[in-house]
Amino acid sequence: MIAPNAKTIQSAISRLPQQASSAVTQVLANARRAKLAPLIEACEAELKLRGSLTMSAPDAARAAEVSVRVAGLPADEVIATAFREIPPKPEESVILRWIGEHPGTSYKELAAVYPKGDLSLVIGHLVYHRFGYFRGLLAGGAQSDLLLDRDSTGKSIRYTLRPDAATAFASIGLLPEPAGATPLS
Repeated sequence: MIAPNAKTIQSAISRLPQQASSAVTQVLANARRAKLAPLIEACEAELKLRGSLTMSAPDAARAAEVSVRVAGLPADEVIATAFREIPPKPEESVILRWIGEHPGTSYKELAAVYPKGDLSLVIGHLVYHRFGYFRGLLAGGAQSDLLLDRDSTGKSIRYTLRPDAATAFASIGLLPEPAGATPLS
């Protein structure tokens, strides 16, 4: 077996964002067998970034294309673009409006407003369904942390929209514009 050169490894790394999650997992296994540290690190980083998201090759390619398109935009513009191009589902709208209008709302209060039993799943999927838009902004942890601040110090988790998310949601009409706010274009 011929050892891959740096150019070949870099080429493999650059293809990871467009690959199905299963393919990235296979590349990782192969890289481990070949002891290719840079490729191992890149595969692990890609899988960590995706979190529980299992992507097909077409979905990964679309996400990578969207990621390139929004790269360099401020977070509030990325959020607005994501939710403008993939409008919030009715349950997402209810939850986001409630959090936006009631900063520091508790999980229990949210569950009373949205009592279907899948509240955590809906919150978790706010970014999940729009992954390509957010891949450049994600830093590990829960993906929805990009949009929400969570306070776990009390008896119940409390949610508040992050300022960039509040600005973005106001700009697309999901929330009222805050006083003195400059709308996004």
